[in-house]
Amino acid sequence: MSAIDKEVNYSVVFMGEIVTGFEKDQVIKNLESITRLSNDEVEKKFFGDVPSRVVIKKTNDLEKARRYHGKFSRAGMAVGIQMDFEATQ
Repeated sequence: MSAIDKEVNYSVVFMGEIVTGFEKDQVIKNLESITRLSNDEVEKKFFGDVPSRVVIKKTNDLEKARRYHGKFSRAGMAVGIQMDFEATQ
């Protein structure tokens, strides 16, 4: 690899919004099941003080990022996939 090669990483990101049609209590229950965190842990991690951006998963595998995106979307969370580029040497 040359010094200008870049490694691509994908971050599945929750921006603090719940998908229309879902209630927060149901989303929290869904997240408890997916993450195996307690109700309080889910509340703190995803809906804490002022949620702005929570990285759910970082991976260099786009398909894996898409699977996580789908899983958390179905749980009722508005999530996106962000591409991050890091220079490799």
